[in-house]
Order: sequence, then structure tokens, then C-alpha cells
Amino acid sequence: MSTTEPPFSLPDMAHENLFAPGAQRELFERYLLPAYIPRCRWFAGKARDPRRFTVSDVVPVSPAPDAARLLLIDVEYADKSTETYLLPLQLLTGQAASDLASTHPQAILARSTGGVLCDAIHDEAFRSALFTLIVASGTRSGEQGSITGQPGPAMTAIEGIPSSRALAVEQSNSSVVYGDHIFLKLYRRLEHGMNPDAEILRFLSSRDFPHAPPFAGAVEHRDTEGHACVLALATGLVPNKGDAWGFTLGELRRWFATLLEGDAAAAAKIETESLNRAAQLGTRTGEMHLALASETTDPDFAAESLAPADGQALSKSILASAQHVLGLISAKLAALPEPARSLASRLVALESVLRARAEAVSSSISAAKTRTHGDYHLGQVLETGGDFVIIDFEGEPLRSLATRREKRSPFRDVAGMLRSFDYAAHAALESHAEDHATLAPHATLWSAKVQLAFLDAWLATTNGAVFRADATAQENRLLEAFLLEKALYEVVYEINNRPTWLPIPLRGMLTLLENGR
Repeated sequence: MSTTEPPFSLPDMAHENLFAPGAQRELFERYLLPAYIPRCRWFAGKARDPRRFTVSDVVPVSPAPDAARLLLIDVEYADKSTETYLLPLQLLTGQAASDLASTHPQAILARSTGGVLCDAIHDEAFRSALFTLIVASGTRSGEQGSITGQPGPAMTAIEGIPSSRALAVEQSNSSVVYGDHIFLKLYRRLEHGMNPDAEILRFLSSRDFPHAPPFAGAVEHRDTEGHACVLALATGLVPNKGDAWGFTLGELRRWFATLLEGDAAAAAKIETESLNRAAQLGTRTGEMHLALASETTDPDFAAESLAPADGQALSKSILASAQHVLGLISAKLAALPEPARSLASRLVALESVLRARAEAVSSSISAAKTRTHGDYHLGQVLETGGDFVIIDFEGEPLRSLATRREKRSPFRDVAGMLRSFDYAAHAALESHAEDHATLAPHATLWSAKVQLAFLDAWLATTNGAVFRADATAQENRLLEAFLLEKALYEVVYEINNRPTWLPIPLRGMLTLLENGR
């Protein structure tokens, strides 16, 4: 093995010296990190041509000489932009090294005599040290900053250190479960400033909101200039049966099966249950928005009036997206499969209507804006066996942290969930391709009914709230604008990545533009 070509080898040295500045740091920055980070699922810069990996800080997670290190790594791209990523590293030896090499070979950066350097998320000792750091409100100093544990009520009630496991599914973050009590999210892409996920969960816990995970703690990094960022967020572990997306697809498949069997009574029963659950979710969503709007003095949460500039910005955003979508359709129309091609042609013919609807929202709306979920859909809700719990308040991950913390109309969350129901209705058809013609009208009708059930329940729950408008016409205009904004985004994604699903957002847009709402 070589120190400069994979598979990399490490020189034998004391654990604490492995992460020290100098020749070892150069080994990390020139070879190990460029080879490892781009192949990680949580690395979002794969398509941006990363050119340089620089370690900006190294912090031990505990006082032990062989403690895992938290590395903050600045990634510079070809366009000179940068992002910061978190990589916990541990040098394992003996049986622990052998076990990891067998179960998680993809987590190894390099090998040494009898040991492996790996992503520490797979090391029980690291996970325990992270838990202890939070519970004890511990502080650890690094080369250019420090980390601090911040416990919440759900964490301090636990005795001892529960056994832990890293969850196999990794996306933009990594996840750890401690016993039956705590869920911890380790953020990989870092941003300085208040993390909205931690901020909102802490706030909702202080309001005793029961339909979000209780705040259990966080780990914060602060550099020598005082800039802070959240490295990890811990919440109470919510027993659940999966997310509401999977639950909804399962109910739809059951419903489709009864329809195909001709069992009208069973189909009616499942449909009624679906409508009741959609209404229940509408109620829970409204209760979340009421809780987020309950603060009157904290400027980070107190409601503010929607200004004319807010409507103008939304209108401008929709118009820009519409222009982009119409350009994409023009360029790709001939290659689109049916029925996407016919639906796209109908959308092009409605360009003037689309622009008029986008411009309508620029007029004044007498309502307030508040903190919201920010990326609301069925995948952000857990089904708990008769009720729902709302999770992941991080916001849209590709937007800046400042943008994700902006106050918005809660109607934007509502629009996201309505579009998610529509997607679920048509996604469930994929498992009944041979019966598509028979089931498609039922799916369309189901989508309309559950959307209405959700919306009616949300409107009833939030009646009189500060974020509700004085006139129904204003609310309809606002909701329609957010639905158009969401559907336009969906069209761009589907036309570039999944053309066979393009009819779903196209039909959603045509329903709005041809029939109104």
C-alpha cells in the first residue's frame, strides 16, 4: 500500500500525532480527503469539480488520547466557491478494525499496521463520547475553535449511556439511534449561523407542541472569531411505522386492489379512512403553524406583516421559473413521450394565463408571515399508528441557511403538502401499470378529495390566526401562487431526470390554470 495512492497506508505513530499539522496534515489534504469525500453519499459537491480540501479545524470529541477527531474541512471548487463539511475520524485497531473492515469497508480512508482510519460514525466509542458531550454540557478545544454540548430536557432524563447504532440510510446527513430514547442527526455540510432544525425544535419543545420530536440537545462549533454552527442535533426518538409517504402509498395500493376486485364496500371504507387521516394531518399542520406563530416578542419568531415586497418577490420568482420551464419544454417537446408531450403543449398554450396568475400575487395581501416548516411534504411526517409527528425542520437543503430561516406565509407549507398528496396518488399507479387506464380516474379523484380534506381541516384549525388573510380571495390567490411555484419546480426536475413522471406536475398546473381553484 502507498501513502499517495489508494489503498492508502498510514505510518505508525501515536494516535494524537496522526491528526497533527505538518506532514500528516498534507497527507490528509492532498490524498486521503480528495479520495474519500467525493464518494460519500452526503457530499453534495460531486458535480461541481472539487479542487482542494483544507482542514480548517480538528477537535477531539473527548479528553482521551485516542479520542475520535471531528474534522471541519473546507472544500474549494473550480469556480472558487467553498463549502464546509464535517468528517469525524477514528483510528481503530484489533478486533474493532477487523469488524469495521468486514461490515463497513466503504467507511475506511486508510490502513495502518493492524488498524484502519475510518469515518467515526461507525465507532461505538465515538457515538458514546458524543452523547456524553451533550449530556454533560461539555466543551472541547480544537486547533481553531471549540465544540460545546447543549442538553435538552429529553436528554437529561436519561440515565447512563445507551447502546447506539448508526442507521444504514445516509443522505445529506448521518443518523444515530441511542437505545430506545434518542435520535441524533450528524450534519455533514455545515453553515455558520443558527440551524433552523435545532432552532425550531427547541422552540416547539418550549411550547409543549406534542406533534414534533422533543428537543434533546445539540453540539455546536464556534471558531476563534465567534462564528457558530450546529454539528449535531438530538431529539427524542419517536416510535413510528414509517413516514406518511410510505403509509399513503400503502393505503392507495390497498384501495386500488379493492377497486379492481369490485369490492365497493371495502373500497369506500378505505377511502373514508384516507380522507379522515388527511384531515387529521391538516389539523396537525395547522396546530404546528399556530405554535410557530405564538411568539410575540422574540424577533426570530414573532409574526410580521406580509409586505408588498414579499408578493412582488413571489411573483418575480414564479415568472422566472415559468420562463425557464417554457424554454425547457420548447427545447425538449419533440422528444417527450406521450402523454407528457400533449400536456406540455397545453401548458405552452396557457402562457398568458400563467403569467397573469403569477402577477396577481404581487398585489397587497393583508396577512402575516411566520416561521414555517420550509420543506413540507409527506416524507417529512411520521405515521405513529393513528396519528402523525412532523420532522425535519431543516428547510430545503440546497437553499442558504439565511433563506431557510426567513419568515413566509404558512400557505407555502400547505401547498407543498397538497402537491405531495397529488404525487402519491399517481406514484401508487406505478405498481398497477397494467390497470393504469382503469385506475387513473380514481387516482385523480382521490387526489382532489384528500387535498380538500387536508385543506379544509387546516383552514378550520387556523381560523382567525394572524397569518390568515382578511378575504378568501386573497388566500386563494396566495395558495395558488405557491402551488404554481411548487409545480414549476417539479416540472424542471421531472423533465431533466424522470420524464415519465412529468405528467404529474403538468396535470397539476393545468388543473390550476384551466379550471382555477
